[in-house]
Amino acid sequence: MAAAATAQAAPQAMMLVANGDSIPFRCTDDLCLAEATSICLQAERATPRAGTPYEPVDERRYGTGRPNGLHLIGITAGGAERPLPVETMRIVSERDHMAVRFVVQRLVLGEQALDRLELRISENVVIAPIWMLGDPYPHLDDELELVMGPMRATAESVLNRRRETVTAARLLGDLLNDLPRDRVASVEERQRHYDRVIAARAAKADTSIPLEALADAREAVDACAFIHDTEMWYQALHTRVSRYRRCVGYRHDKLIKDVNKTYWKARDEVGS
Repeated sequence: MAAAATAQAAPQAMMLVANGDSIPFRCTDDLCLAEATSICLQAERATPRAGTPYEPVDERRYGTGRPNGLHLIGITAGGAERPLPVETMRIVSERDHMAVRFVVQRLVLGEQALDRLELRISENVVIAPIWMLGDPYPHLDDELELVMGPMRATAESVLNRRRETVTAARLLGDLLNDLPRDRVASVEERQRHYDRVIAARAAKADTSIPLEALADAREAVDACAFIHDTEMWYQALHTRVSRYRRCVGYRHDKLIKDVNKTYWKARDEVGS
């Protein structure tokens, strides 16, 4: 019985890493999708399974004094921006605690007379699993106060210390969001996407992209170069994913997992 209860308990709260740029949604079939980098804040709780539903933790409820850092923006064909309710999109775990997927029904574009959608993460946003009936170990206020306070503060300190690695992961995240989801990109197309990602980040950055971050991102992309056009689809979690996309995702996650290890060690040191 205890094992069954543990399996049903809510997994860990996570933190969406502020992106510093807009993340485009890519629409295929009936859905528009985007993904963002995240880190685990609670090693003591289970890692979420892919598809676990999450929601932002209310900053006002816990008196953080921070603004809402998660924004869904609709953009018309003429370029006008229109904020949409965050509740318009589903938020689900994508790859363990290293990436989160955002899902919007494509019909929203037509209903709101929009041309496209963008996700903006202007602050480091804490997200927690949506409460499920029968959960024997839900997140209660006392626990979330710690998550929103000292745990997030420790994580943000680590992100600053590991800035080069986080930046490299952001570049790979940008590439994942830029690559087509419904087909395999050619080798030449992959390179064009990568070059565009680097140029876009460089153009919008306050300072130049750290050389170490560029080297780490390039090393990750080169490590996936063995995958050729003929190796088309990899079946995972009932989702058709190109092998190249899966490889880039793995490399992104490897970088973020290393940052997360630094956070877990820092938490042990401060005893939070």
